[in-house]
Amino acid sequence: MRIRRVAGRPVGAGTLGLVAAGGVLIGVGAAAMIAARLGVTPWDVLTTAVSDRAGVSVGVAGAALSVAVYLLCAPFGRLPGWGNAVLLVTVSGAVDAGLAVLGEPGPTAGRLLLYGVGVPVVCLGVALIVRADIGVGPLEMVMLVATDRSVPLVRARVAIEATTLTVGWALGGALGLGTAGFALAAGPLIAGSLRLLDAGRGGRVARAERPRSGARGQELEAGDGQVAQHGEAGGHRGGGHDRPAG
Repeated sequence: MRIRRVAGRPVGAGTLGLVAAGGVLIGVGAAAMIAARLGVTPWDVLTTAVSDRAGVSVGVAGAALSVAVYLLCAPFGRLPGWGNAVLLVTVSGAVDAGLAVLGEPGPTAGRLLLYGVGVPVVCLGVALIVRADIGVGPLEMVMLVATDRSVPLVRARVAIEATTLTVGWALGGALGLGTAGFALAAGPLIAGSLRLLDAGRGGRVARAERPRSGARGQELEAGDGQVAQHGEAGGHRGGGHDRPAG
């Protein structure tokens, strides 16, 4: 059996920091969606169901399910990495902390506001993890196992999402209209977040490339500018991502 880790950028402080930030945003956004009680992400339909059935927090349920998925994928040659571990801890901790702070849902307007904030926050967190490029989430890990065996990617993804939703709904998870809303909005919001992140990085690179004046009003030599540019690019590479293994 061939053992394969998820391909991605080198793991470093920058990349792990991006994953940690993305995990916190996903957890906080998910907590807002759960507190709104209008519908949650497909994965959280399952985590909320397991949380209610097992009598544990949503964060603990999500962490346990993620570990179970990683263990199931291991015999098929797909192993998690450091990015997966950081993501698991940050998402689980942030969702539980967020739910503790938000408490019970208020009037309809407040619930709509929570949902409206939660969806883009989750998508921004996903974008940070994609940009980090050092791991994947549990459902993505299953998808990779399927595509390793020549299952078309779209077919694998649809089957995985449908199975997750069906099992979560059957167990009493928080399925609602908001789940469909998230499915429709997630793609464009994640793509937009990635463009914003790339635009921000482009501005930093442009500033690094811009000639700067020395102490006597002289421009830096070309070699110095290249060093600055290389350092900026290197820093970006250090923030790579392994898409949530799972």
